[in-house]
Amino acid sequence: MRNMAKIMYIAFVFLFFYASSADSALQTVNGTIHVRIGTTAACSDAARFIQSQVLQTYELYKEYLEIEFVPWGRTRRDAQGNLNCQFGENDCWANRVQRCVLSLLAGNTDVQVKYMLCEFSPPFPALRQRSLLCAQSVGLSVIEVDYCMTTTGNALEGPAELASTAAVEAIRFIPFIVFNNNINVNQHVQAYRNLRSTICFALADDPTTGITYCKI
Repeated sequence: MRNMAKIMYIAFVFLFFYASSADSALQTVNGTIHVRIGTTAACSDAARFIQSQVLQTYELYKEYLEIEFVPWGRTRRDAQGNLNCQFGENDCWANRVQRCVLSLLAGNTDVQVKYMLCEFSPPFPALRQRSLLCAQSVGLSVIEVDYCMTTTGNALEGPAELASTAAVEAIRFIPFIVFNNNINVNQHVQAYRNLRSTICFALADDPTTGITYCKI
């Protein structure tokens, strides 16, 4: 009886972990993967992730990826509706710049990725220098960005807040990574550790992509 109970226990544990793994397995949707990356300008973890993983993964698999950056992080509103960002006023200002620039670059993911890499690399122009250097480096004028900062930028706050709140509550980490609009903590952890591998294996599971080999 003891041996039978032990076998049943082992079988239960195996099935539990198999089900958990299957539930966390990333899949394509119509041959593509939507990747939402939640950031905040002064977050060193976000900077490392963008510098070391995002650009490399995007360049390898860009034809299958829809990348969305959400510069909001753990921002909260006070009773008057003012924004309080995790790392203070400069964090808020740089996040607003990034939201504006990303909106002005809508539809051009190549340039959006290039822009965010600029902002999250030394000297971190918007955050540390209150500079629009990165925006200018991707072809935008100071006038365009400044107009958004002083007017239309307010309208970008709501969508960023909506896209971030539930993800931050569930994942409790910045940057957060959400695939295909489905908040999944296991997928986030896998992607934060190795975004390229996570994307590659999902693409390899879809025969329409033609991806057949992935590195762990």
